[in-house]
Amino acid sequence: MQSPLIKLDGIKKIYLTDEIETHALSGVNVEVNQGEFLSIAGPSGCGKSTLLSIMGLLDTPTEGRYLLDGKDVTSLNNKERAVIRNSDIGFIFQSFNLIGDMTVYENVELPLVYRGVSKAERKQRVEAVLEKVQMSHRNKHLPSQLSGGQQQRVAIARALAGSPKILLADEPTGNLDSQNGEKAMDLLATLHEEGSTICMVTHDDRYNTYANRVVQLFDGKVVNDNSTEAA
Repeated sequence: MQSPLIKLDGIKKIYLTDEIETHALSGVNVEVNQGEFLSIAGPSGCGKSTLLSIMGLLDTPTEGRYLLDGKDVTSLNNKERAVIRNSDIGFIFQSFNLIGDMTVYENVELPLVYRGVSKAERKQRVEAVLEKVQMSHRNKHLPSQLSGGQQQRVAIARALAGSPKILLADEPTGNLDSQNGEKAMDLLATLHEEGSTICMVTHDDRYNTYANRVVQLFDGKVVNDNSTEAA
């Protein structure tokens, strides 16, 4: 039996501010298998984004253990976490996080530059992912010359360029109108059908139907973990 791509075991996250303890996550156990499309749902403040940040090695748990593709990554230092983020994890953010003075092509290429990929291979990968998200015709445009929906497509292309083991999407439709939100979700669904493993945080129940599994959080705890019939 194949081991899970992500295994979170007893994950707790406690924030200390002015001697007040805030328990963002309280003993979360979640496994994500290769090829799954997992939606992490729940009300605002329930710990969704904290959980995704820990999955993406942007944050560390106060307690618990995190295995990524069989490797214990719980206690890695900042440099070690950055290396794994760059090689194994693709991020899709609500605010797109594109660099304003770089073209579409350069934004998608940048993570590959950091990774030391050759110029010829970078060109091949960037052109392939821009074609996949139907943004090849905009490769010389700046983010300010694109609509919100187009910027999100570029952000998805950037996440895909490094062929990550998992895509983490934090409220990917949060800054989009409903029409562009559905287009972004359709694109994620297509990527899932093609084999991508996706973990998404959303507050919008409509988009849970795109996932084949929904983990419901409430007050930092998993209160439901259900498979769905993906739309």
